[in-house]
Amino acid sequence: MKISLGHILLLLMLAFPIASLATPPVFLLAWGTSGSGDGEFNFPRRITVGADGSVYVADRNNHRIQRFTAEGVFLGAWGGLGTEPGKFDFPFGIATDDSGHVYVAERNNNRIQKFTADGVFVRAWGVAGTGPGQFNFPVGVAVDHDYRVYVADSFNHRIQRFTSTGGYLGQWGGFGNTAGKFNQPVVVAVDAAANVYVSDSANWRVQKFTGTGTFLTEWGSMGPDDDQFEGPRGIAFDAQGNVWVVDQAPSWIKRFTAQGVFIEKFGGTGSGDGLFDRAEDVAIDANGYFYVTDPGNDRIQKFGPDVVPTRPTTWGGLKAIYR
Repeated sequence: MKISLGHILLLLMLAFPIASLATPPVFLLAWGTSGSGDGEFNFPRRITVGADGSVYVADRNNHRIQRFTAEGVFLGAWGGLGTEPGKFDFPFGIATDDSGHVYVAERNNNRIQKFTADGVFVRAWGVAGTGPGQFNFPVGVAVDHDYRVYVADSFNHRIQRFTSTGGYLGQWGGFGNTAGKFNQPVVVAVDAAANVYVSDSANWRVQKFTGTGTFLTEWGSMGPDDDQFEGPRGIAFDAQGNVWVVDQAPSWIKRFTAQGVFIEKFGGTGSGDGLFDRAEDVAIDANGYFYVTDPGNDRIQKFGPDVVPTRPTTWGGLKAIYR
């Protein structure tokens, strides 16, 4: 049987979809250096983008939150070491809600603190313990569009769910390696459809749940391959619904489908532009720009949106792509 060019092109399209030709995000700029002054960092861990486009960074070892413009211009900071409201002892996870409030998961004080966009203290909840609403190293926080707050309660090996005022709603997890169990969950993130994703660090995987904790799927195992992890950390979502996961040890930022199929990656270990020393977290703003915390280099790096080529509408255009 004679195989036509059309048959060949069709097979190529099925094997290599156009979307797979997306180019990785391009390095644009970096800001920060080691120190304790304005715009300086001491092991910046997590990052989020507010409703107004402000970039918030949990500057862990300086025990503070710093706020910047999307271009890295310093806007303000708050915190300092302490236990009183508005102070921190190792601020880790950070998230914002649609009203601009900032939520901070504070590891050593075992609590969540809520602030206005300018850093004015609103409320706090949580104490050390294993009961509902208590924490043992809370290091991740996320907020959905209905203002439900999810906390990665790492050493209790669970996710807890709250109202935006700290009212306890429920929990799921427990120690283990089967579906729905955790071994030190460190990051929790919520997509536009209110699905909850968890970086299950010591199980070397990402797990996906409904907003109430029903298990949906998982992917990953320990190893260096593209579909494996050597330290899953930050999670973010692009406009196409893809899931970006930071793999800390090799400092890769990996893109997966919402079902966990690997697509591409960028980054790697180093100190040059676009490289990282123990990359920790990634945030994506409304315009598709990426912000990555680079703790070992005490800086934030910003990347341009990845580009998905337009699907050709003519036969000639299609042939040109696969020529």
